[in-house]
Amino acid sequence: MAPESLLVMFIALAAGSIVKGISGLGLPLVAIPVMAGFMEVDRAVAIMIIPGFLMNCYLLWAYRDHALNFASLPLIIFVGVSGVVFGSWVLSRAPEIYMLSFMTLWLGGYLGSLLIKTVIKPPDLIIKHAPAIVVGFAGIVQGSVGTAGPVLAPYVHSLKLKQPQFVFVVSVLFQIFAITQFCSFIWLGMLDLDRAYQSLFACIPIAIFLPFAVWLSSFVSHKAFNSIVIIMLIFIEARLLWRLLS
Repeated sequence: MAPESLLVMFIALAAGSIVKGISGLGLPLVAIPVMAGFMEVDRAVAIMIIPGFLMNCYLLWAYRDHALNFASLPLIIFVGVSGVVFGSWVLSRAPEIYMLSFMTLWLGGYLGSLLIKTVIKPPDLIIKHAPAIVVGFAGIVQGSVGTAGPVLAPYVHSLKLKQPQFVFVVSVLFQIFAITQFCSFIWLGMLDLDRAYQSLFACIPIAIFLPFAVWLSSFVSHKAFNSIVIIMLIFIEARLLWRLLS
């Protein structure tokens, strides 16, 4: 890659790391579209795997005092792993427009409900199994387009968690995805030695800026954090619409 491309990648990863450290999401949505401007989409997704794993390890350790118990954790792990494996297979074969379209509608619907301050109550059966349903589809999206934030974030945000708990919960889910995606990409031949070296390079700006963002998050109030997440979701929706229409 040219030096200019590496510089752009470094800046995108640095900016995404700051957002990730404060809100628990945002890095792949910032970095992958930028990197995809200089390389294949599947390469950009593969490069984010190792940084994603290490980043989630750090966040789980940093926010360990705010750990929450997960209901039906074995089921969540099963559907998440299955979703990522299937999504990785989809990435290797199918156009990404289908996943992008669903993410846009999903996130747009949630933002619309916030705007009109109306909560649409689904059937009790869906509510009972909502975590498994959301995580399963998020796994498919993670495997196919490299970022499950537009699917996971609205659901976790609707739980009204405080900032440290929010970050811990999404980091647990993203870590399940990262480990599965790493194995799936190796199995499918989509993570070779060259991509692994580029993935390790991507860890450098994250290692520099992520700890700073975690420290900065201690000065963010719950109200400010809630605003940051909503602004981030609006940005994500705008990015998804731009990618669909471009």
